[in-house]
Amino acid sequence: MTDFDGEALRTARLTRPVDGELLSAEAVARRLGTSKSRILAYENNTSKPDPKRIAQLSDLFSIPARRLRTKRALADLHGLRCQSGLTLAEAAAKVGISRSSYANLERRALLPVRDDGTVRMNLARVFGVTPAVIDRALLKHPAAVARQAELAEQLRIVFQRAHQEHAPAVIDVDDPLLQRIAKLLQRSPKVACRIVNAELDAYRELLRDHARMKVDEAFAQSADDAAGARNRRIRLEALIELAEPTAAKNVSRFLSEAMNVRQWRLMVALTNAGLDGIALSSISRYASAADLAVLQIRQYATVLQRGDQAYATPTENGLSTVRTNYARYGRLYPRVPAPNLSRYWDQRRRPIVVRRAVRPAQDTI
Repeated sequence: MTDFDGEALRTARLTRPVDGELLSAEAVARRLGTSKSRILAYENNTSKPDPKRIAQLSDLFSIPARRLRTKRALADLHGLRCQSGLTLAEAAAKVGISRSSYANLERRALLPVRDDGTVRMNLARVFGVTPAVIDRALLKHPAAVARQAELAEQLRIVFQRAHQEHAPAVIDVDDPLLQRIAKLLQRSPKVACRIVNAELDAYRELLRDHARMKVDEAFAQSADDAAGARNRRIRLEALIELAEPTAAKNVSRFLSEAMNVRQWRLMVALTNAGLDGIALSSISRYASAADLAVLQIRQYATVLQRGDQAYATPTENGLSTVRTNYARYGRLYPRVPAPNLSRYWDQRRRPIVVRRAVRPAQDTI
């Protein structure tokens, strides 16, 4: 069943001519092979058309399918699928995943565990939207919001350890609390342990800074210095107050959008190569052509032509992602060496030769 806007259908029937004339409910029914009472039920919102029927109505009145749906419905994957006129099985086949995996996406906002980064790209392509719309639909799904709230509650318990005096503020891989967190993150306990301990370290650093600001405020040499320390202390108190939900949101978003290990290894290599880039013939040392295509679609990398040779280089967006998230990726994939962030900026200059961007091959995804 769909969130169908019956009033929008009635408006279309009464205002949009078909073959030069406005259609009655009976005429619409004849064209669609159904009954007049069914069309009137659609218009009165007492019956909901299936995705195929919505597509038929959209074609009949030459209007986008989204015009026949409520705005709320278009905020989730189910609504986007119905707008496209696809059944669950058809959408799964077009995205390239199993029916059960696709059902998990719509019902629980859970990406396949072995997703190589292409599922969101394929969802965006199939539904005719940007990847950002897919990410927003997944992150705002009620099930995802509930998992994030539960994760924040678990982190609140973990963060209490940072307040204990003369005790290490860490969580072990065998801790039952970590086992619950690992399930929420859909990661192994070892990976979850590294991620949670890093967030715990960040929280402890906030506490240290807050303590230092209290000392600076108490022993300030002037009223201005005291006011500055007080303002910084107040800002830190706000960050400490929201530490658990903020950490839960940041970790959830990062893991939902994270590159796989091959893509991250390639991204690190591209960052280290800087403007010189990596010849396409050498890409296989780091990742597959499909992984490079995903980085191109996500606008993390681009392929440029120099003479007879093509080179892959990082984009500004890709470099920004590396700078922002390299520490988190280091915990997710500890065997991949950290990127050399200074090399690109040391090399930054305009290339002398004219370079032409090469578009990614869509059939590799």
